[in-house]
Amino acid sequence: MKKFIFPALFAFLFVFASCMNMSGSSGEGGSVRVVLPGSARYSFSQDKADKFVVTISLGSKLVDTKTGFSGGVIEFDELNPGDYTIEAKAFDSNEGDLVVGWGTDEATVEKGENTNCSLSLQPVVSAFDSAPTYKKLVVLSSADMVKLGEWIKSGSDLEGITITLADDLDLTGCADFDCIGVTEVDSDGGIQANAFKGVFDGAGHSMTLAITPTDPQPMGLFWQNDGTIMNLTIMQYSSTGQIGSTQDLNMSRGGVICSVNNGTIKNCIVNADVTSWSVRDIAGIACENSSSGKIVNCLATGNITMNCDAKTWAKDYGKSAGIAAVNSGSIENCVYTGKITTQEVTDNSTSLSNISGAISAYTEGSISNCYWSKDCIDRGGTAVNQLAYINRESGGYEKICIQDPSKITGCGYFDTNSPSASVTAGTTSECKSAQTLAYSGTLIDMLNAYVFASSDSGLKRWTTGADGSLALDF
Repeated sequence: MKKFIFPALFAFLFVFASCMNMSGSSGEGGSVRVVLPGSARYSFSQDKADKFVVTISLGSKLVDTKTGFSGGVIEFDELNPGDYTIEAKAFDSNEGDLVVGWGTDEATVEKGENTNCSLSLQPVVSAFDSAPTYKKLVVLSSADMVKLGEWIKSGSDLEGITITLADDLDLTGCADFDCIGVTEVDSDGGIQANAFKGVFDGAGHSMTLAITPTDPQPMGLFWQNDGTIMNLTIMQYSSTGQIGSTQDLNMSRGGVICSVNNGTIKNCIVNADVTSWSVRDIAGIACENSSSGKIVNCLATGNITMNCDAKTWAKDYGKSAGIAAVNSGSIENCVYTGKITTQEVTDNSTSLSNISGAISAYTEGSISNCYWSKDCIDRGGTAVNQLAYINRESGGYEKICIQDPSKITGCGYFDTNSPSASVTAGTTSECKSAQTLAYSGTLIDMLNAYVFASSDSGLKRWTTGADGSLALDF
């Protein structure tokens, strides 16, 4: 049966009324009254979403779940005073209870008072057969991510549309999910792909990936980002797993968030290892950050392993880095806490291979206020402490990996992987220019000083996670 496209959902997409307290409740507890779409105050078609499941939570504790129908009202009574979260899903029972809408709101319950809420729902990606024109869509499941990939593969760039992740998502068992945007990979590793131009908002949720190529293909979430990817955490799918392949695949490559970034990546965390047998490039965030690309306020913690012996290739191959293997744009207020392992560098008259950097292996763009774990690079068994690859003083291939040292500012390293670690300003041997730290205090103090000074109000504050490690306050 053909799925409905839900034009009638538009009627309640933007009808938003914050929950308001009303006097008149009896008893010690308060109550929340949720008005469902389809009532007299809404224009709503009954042949679309007709059932609603609403939950109410206090902090992380689920308090109650109730089911209602369009035009009805759901009441939660005898609630203790406090700040509650209300979440609703809209279903189309004619389509086997297909989830077609989702929304959430906050309600403050006070003793003896009623709180009235009117739902504001957004349509779910997988409710549509083709890319819609709605400005806001929701991802709830792996099927939504597969559908999103199908849209972009077919040529819908989703420019002007915000996709919001509504829950943590595990894609490891989803055989249909692949690097979003890729349309064709030839035997020589050439990529044909379409770019994503919308906004992908992780809303503080995590996504677990397990992209392990069996042929020369990219291995990140997106191939090319021309829009904005933000507020997202990428997780490793097991304690022994990684993103990438242990097979000898010379053309596989990628960054965990995307391979090519022409847009903005901000407030993202990558807690995943990357492994590759490749003469191509790999990185924790983006393989290539182009001249129009910006990576800001991001953290990468995973280990990066480049196994391929690039000495057999007489070209510039095998670049690896914690944030971006190649940077032509800007990288700001980012941190790398993992370890990069490569074979020995080939630096001669014909090639420069197996180069690596804690932040970027090769940069002609700007890198500012970025920090990394000391001696995080293992090049052929030798510990190296460098933001990017520093060419040898004499001899070697005439390839300058830091094009303009003046574009590297305020960067440094820390000895211990802790938010309270002290930061040491980079020297010429580590950054090709002596660094002056822009902020003072501990690592977390310096990161937050940048956030507070930034004109971008959307940057998230840095905090200490439950396990004591560095985190973002989503």
